[in-house]
Amino acid sequence: MAADTRRNALMACAALVVGALTLTACGGSPAADAAGRTSNAQLALAADSADSTSASTTAAGLDYVAMGSSFAAGPSIPPVQSSNGAEACARSDNNYASLVARDIGANLTDVTCSGATTANILTTNQGSHPPQINAVTSGTDLVTVTIGGNDVNYLGSMVTYSCQNSGGTNCGTVDRAAIDTALGAMSGRIANVVNAVHARAPQARVLLVSYSTLLPDTGGCTGVPLTADQRTFERTVAQRLAQATITAANDTGATLVRLATASHGHDACAADPWVEKYKPASGRTSYHPNEAGMRAAASLVKSALG
Repeated sequence: MAADTRRNALMACAALVVGALTLTACGGSPAADAAGRTSNAQLALAADSADSTSASTTAAGLDYVAMGSSFAAGPSIPPVQSSNGAEACARSDNNYASLVARDIGANLTDVTCSGATTANILTTNQGSHPPQINAVTSGTDLVTVTIGGNDVNYLGSMVTYSCQNSGGTNCGTVDRAAIDTALGAMSGRIANVVNAVHARAPQARVLLVSYSTLLPDTGGCTGVPLTADQRTFERTVAQRLAQATITAANDTGATLVRLATASHGHDACAADPWVEKYKPASGRTSYHPNEAGMRAAASLVKSALG
C-alpha cells in the first residue's frame, strides 16, 4: 500500500509537470537551450521558494536514486561522504541530490561518482564500484542523471589546455577528432541510460540534469587560461553536449532540467559564478560546480518535481 501511495503521488506530480515542461519547451528552441540563452530555467529558480513546499508534500518518502559524474557528485564541495567508498568518488554530502532529498524527504541512494561515463552507469565497474544502474530497483520512484561530459572529455580537455597554457608538466593532449566522434553518439548513449532505468523501474520519473555553463559567450578572464581558439572549441563542445541531453530527453520522455540554461551568466568568469576557475593546487576541483551551483541545480530539480 505504501508503494502504491508513493507511485500515485508521483503520477499526479508528473501530470502537473508535463504541462509546465510543455510551456517551457515552447518558449525557446533547442539551439537556444544548448547555448544557454533562454530564461525559462531562471524563472524556475525564482519560483522555487513557492514550489519547494509543493515538492516536499508530493515527493516525501520517494525512493530516489542519483546517478552521474562529478558534476552530480560535487568533488569541490565539503563534506565528502565517507561511507560505501564514497571518498574514492569524491561524492559530497551537499551535492544537488543530497540537497533535494533532504528538502523533500526522499530516501536517497547516491551512486554518483567523479569520472563516471555512460559505460560506468550501464555496464562497467568504476574501480570497486559496480555499474550505477544496479542501484535502480523495481521500487525506485525518482532518478536524476548528469552524464556525458567524461564520454567526450569535456572537462578533461579544458583542464589539459589550462595546464599547457599555465606552464604545467605532464599535461597530456587533446584529441579533437575523438571528441567530435564521441559527441555524435552522445544523445544515443544518454538515451540508453534512461531506457535502462525504465527497464528496471517502469514507473520511475527520470530527470536529466544538463551540465553547468563554464565559459562566457565571448572573451575569457584571469583564472581561465584558454586561448581564443580553445574557448571557441570548448563552447562548441558544451553546446553539443547540452543538445545531446535535450535530444535524449525528447526521445525517451525523460524530464529535462535545464541547468545549462539557468547557469548562463554564472560561468567561471562571472561575478556570481556557479563553477570554479582553474585551481590545480587549491584543493578545489577546477571547472566544477561550487556550493552556489549545487544549490541552483537542486532548486531546478525541485521545481521540476513541483
